[in-house]
Amino acid sequence: MNNSATTRRISKIALEYNGNDKGTAKMLDTNNLLGSSSKEHFLEMKAIAKRNINVKKWALTGYISPPKETGDKLSDSELAKITMLALAKVGVSKNNQYRLDVHNSTKQKHIHFVVNRIDTFGKCTVKSHKIGENFGKAVREICRDLGIKTDIETGIEKRNDMYENLVYSIGNSKNFEELVLEMSNRGYLVSLSSNVKIGISGMRIALKTDINEETSRQYKPGYKLSEITNKLKISEIKKIFEEKTKRSERLKTSNDSDFLKQNSQNEDLRSNEIEIENNKKFKR
Repeated sequence: MNNSATTRRISKIALEYNGNDKGTAKMLDTNNLLGSSSKEHFLEMKAIAKRNINVKKWALTGYISPPKETGDKLSDSELAKITMLALAKVGVSKNNQYRLDVHNSTKQKHIHFVVNRIDTFGKCTVKSHKIGENFGKAVREICRDLGIKTDIETGIEKRNDMYENLVYSIGNSKNFEELVLEMSNRGYLVSLSSNVKIGISGMRIALKTDINEETSRQYKPGYKLSEITNKLKISEIKKIFEEKTKRSERLKTSNDSDFLKQNSQNEDLRSNEIEIENNKKFKR
């Protein structure tokens, strides 16, 4: 499951965004919050945060976004359970304020959370050091405990499939433009990067069903070519296409030569026919 967690100082806009999602967001759970609106929840959290003036980045915000094949099987309550179990592993307790919202406006449902790192007693319970890494580990641990594939396991499977489809598509393409189209037909979005000096310099491949517009600003979907395989590089793909172009040109030249040769033979034959006809006329 893709996930993210970061500590920061937030405004009410963060809570309003989580609680909106183009009007389709659904609030799944809250804790130690009395109000009913995003604005009220923000003011309550800010009031508690002031109990510890030493912590400036008092909020923990993030999301969990399961791949579609997993998300379709999980109920909202199951997704909320996974989130809370993971948050507990990084220090969130029953004394912290939090709000969970599930978003459904995209093809992949995902859950957003906002947690007050300062509990009701004024203690900061969530350490900011390596919080993103630690939260990711926590999510994977919970997934393993529940028998759900982790993001690492699904990532390995997806990269293997990407490599197989890439090799097949290169075989069916003569250039990068055709490669992008071939991969698109096979369900992948290929993004090419380039520079003035060497032209095409990089490639990123994403499974179309994994692209989530809601979280694309926070992480780029898919994988770079170097993350997919160490067996194939951009320079090698270029060489493959260059060789195909050379073979095509040689074949064309060969065909043109054969055509000219055949045409010359036809002209010689026609000249002979004309000469024979003229000789016949002369004899008459």
